[in-house]
Amino acid sequence: MVHPLVSVFGFEVDPVLVAIVAVLLGFVFFVYLFLRRTVTGFQEGVEQARRER
Repeated sequence: MVHPLVSVFGFEVDPVLVAIVAVLLGFVFFVYLFLRRTVTGFQEGVEQARRER
């Protein structure tokens, strides 16, 4: 089955491609936030260990 192209702001866009790009961007954003939280927690743990010594 061929998906029809949708016109968005004058451009012909494939909705399946838009969905794939949206999922990939969401995944990249999730990984960024996950790594940021992990590194921040690690830094706080190192600082806390230094204070306790």
